[in-house]
Amino acid sequence: MKNFLSLFILSSLLIGFIGCSHTKQDESTLIILSTADVHGHVFPWDYYSDEPDEPHSLLKVATLVDSVKSRQPNTILLDAGDWLQGNPFAEFFARVDTTGYYPFLQTLDFLEFDGVVVGNHEFNFGLPHLHYREEQTNTPFMAANAVRESDGVPAYTPYIIREIDGYKIGVIALTTPGSAVWDRPRVEGILRFEDGVETARLYTEKLYNEGADVIIMVMHSGFEGSTSYTSDTLGPENFGRLIADEVPGVHAIIASHTHRVIDDLIHTSDANPQGVAVTQPGRWASHLGYTELNLHRNEEGQAVVRFGPNRALSVEHARPHQELYDLLLDDHERVRSYINEPVATTDSLWDSSDARLVDRAITDLIQRVQLEATGADLSSTAIFNTNARFEEGVITRGSLARLYPYENTLYTIRISGAELREYLEFSARFFAQITEDGQTPESAGVTPGFNFDVLYGASYTINLRNPVGERIENLTYNGQPVQDTDSFTLALNSYRAVGGGDFDMIARAEVLDIKDVSVRLLIEEYLAEKGHINPEDVANSFWNISF
Repeated sequence: MKNFLSLFILSSLLIGFIGCSHTKQDESTLIILSTADVHGHVFPWDYYSDEPDEPHSLLKVATLVDSVKSRQPNTILLDAGDWLQGNPFAEFFARVDTTGYYPFLQTLDFLEFDGVVVGNHEFNFGLPHLHYREEQTNTPFMAANAVRESDGVPAYTPYIIREIDGYKIGVIALTTPGSAVWDRPRVEGILRFEDGVETARLYTEKLYNEGADVIIMVMHSGFEGSTSYTSDTLGPENFGRLIADEVPGVHAIIASHTHRVIDDLIHTSDANPQGVAVTQPGRWASHLGYTELNLHRNEEGQAVVRFGPNRALSVEHARPHQELYDLLLDDHERVRSYINEPVATTDSLWDSSDARLVDRAITDLIQRVQLEATGADLSSTAIFNTNARFEEGVITRGSLARLYPYENTLYTIRISGAELREYLEFSARFFAQITEDGQTPESAGVTPGFNFDVLYGASYTINLRNPVGERIENLTYNGQPVQDTDSFTLALNSYRAVGGGDFDMIARAEVLDIKDVSVRLLIEEYLAEKGHINPEDVANSFWNISF
């Protein structure tokens, strides 16, 4: 079997691999196929550069799914969430064509997915849009721990049971509680997110009481990973391993959210000495999760599970599903036309390749837009993408999407001088400490780049010779040293304003105003009004790095 899977991964042709393993004569074989964190990657296309993107495509996944299903009818097909947002294709159907049949869901219905988890990014465009999409599809939206605030009843399908060869297969869906933080304005007072582990325990017991033989967890949560928010009421962000360690009777976990690839992992614990098959199929439809469970009954009639191959299969060398490709091609071309439309022109190259080391104009553009939209004293932003650039000539919507890939909205908060310094110190932990001459600045590996924020409107130095917590020097505003008792208004994105990234000092701040419009759209409107722009129109070096 391993030889066939290796051939599959390496070959440029789709090779049928099902049916290669040998099971006992009285065994039934169950195949769990899974996707996760698709984020709009339906076609094998990079809409930012307008070029093919062969390693990522739900249409390629579809080809593999058809291959498996043609050889093995006992198949459960699941998606672990984050599909409504993430690239220009997804956002076209959330911002422009808001009523058409979203091709991601069209693909799920075509392939007859058994369920799709509601991930945290499904809330980015508001509950009305999400629920409109829910009405368009035959695929159940699932999340047992997302409950209505009004009565505690699950807002989405908590679980499904499939009967296969006389075995009852229970599938429990869970989502990260972080949505209560990251999309608080959209869900607060409407949805509550319960602890993932406790919900898993509750529904596992319930399904066994209903006669389930096998329990599968499909979750928009990582198998491992830290929690990026501080909360006294929410459970951990990534709880997969906790379930495997603490909830007895679980046979398989489909993880997601952290964008990792996990395969060939059978995790054992005191709670599950028989083992739990763990799969995570990467991001952007890069892989199809393949988990094989072989089932038979012992002399007492109890189901016994034996693990077969447990893999994440790369789609890179597969071909797109031809029927789906033809069906959705017009949607693909519509998105290409839209994203390549010019927004403004420029005489210069704008580049973000070193924007986490030097205050660059392409970052200052975001800051200037946020200041003008809010009238705040200061603005802050992360450098989301060090591959963003505007070429000399036309600035397109695709260029803006690469610069600002998230659906963040804009907040104005009030912050003291002491909190401002604490904020900048916390952000500066992104870098490793410089201890020797000749070292170059690099990430400390403790936080992703989208949690390194820089400030516009006040000047300061980040001294990387100093340890974390003592790096911000010469912090001044209008030429005067910032005092702890000073007060400022600060424009920043919604993710950070509600404490995303564990910026607790920001989450505590007074909120003065919320603009429920995406920052990227504000940038587009700003550029369209200008018509023509160059770096010197927005550049102002407020921060620098010393080492």
